[in-house]
Amino acid sequence: MTKEARRPFGPSRNLAYSSSRADLWWGPAHVCLAGWRKRGSMTRQGVVFVVARKSLERQLRPALEQRYEVCIAHTRREALQCVRRDAPRVVLVDAASVRFDVGRFFTALHELLEQVYTFLLLGKGMRLDRMPPTNGYLRHPVTPNQLLRRLSRLVPAAPQQIVSWRGLALDIENRFLIWEERDLPLTPKQVELAHYLIAHPATTVSRAELMKEVWGTDYLGDTRTLHVHIHWLRKALAELEAPFVIVTERRRGYRLESRARGS
Repeated sequence: MTKEARRPFGPSRNLAYSSSRADLWWGPAHVCLAGWRKRGSMTRQGVVFVVARKSLERQLRPALEQRYEVCIAHTRREALQCVRRDAPRVVLVDAASVRFDVGRFFTALHELLEQVYTFLLLGKGMRLDRMPPTNGYLRHPVTPNQLLRRLSRLVPAAPQQIVSWRGLALDIENRFLIWEERDLPLTPKQVELAHYLIAHPATTVSRAELMKEVWGTDYLGDTRTLHVHIHWLRKALAELEAPFVIVTERRRGYRLESRARGS
């Protein structure tokens, strides 16, 4: 049966293993770096993320690493080392936390690389006209999806086919949830929801965050749509016999957990 003929997950069903997935490599990170054979190798763009605030690094790093080759730097010296070694396409600077002159840093940066994009994260009250010229900026608070959308305008990421956590994989392009030799098709919104949970594993994600990131709304008067999609993802995990659960944290949100041995 071709993928085009298979319907998104709903009723219970078993689907045959596709030998084209035999070359998947499940690494320790969220991203499966090996692509389908038919697509060849993927070359991902480089991003240097200069940040001195650990909480912001933890918030944004997983999302960046799903699309780009990321080098994290906490100081000016570390940032220039990343630039010399990796020759990135984008240098992302959290101007609200770094403890060096951003203008002088950009001067040194452009002496090393003539063709590089710069992007600033600004704190509340920071004036853009007092910053060096830049290709883009956002003001805090910044969500991972907001940042990815803005960066994609500067330099499109290489096609990201698979995101994974501990062997549970999501084929974003073809909309399949994969565990071992089984897979199930998902609807577009189910893919977005699964993607967000896999990108934030073992972390309670609030209903408000999910509604904003997946459905693009701040309205929480009716979250039945979210509940229904969580229900279908739970059924998909059960159908795949995958050792993962979506835990409900009362009055807080949802958390994807692994129940595999040793996790």
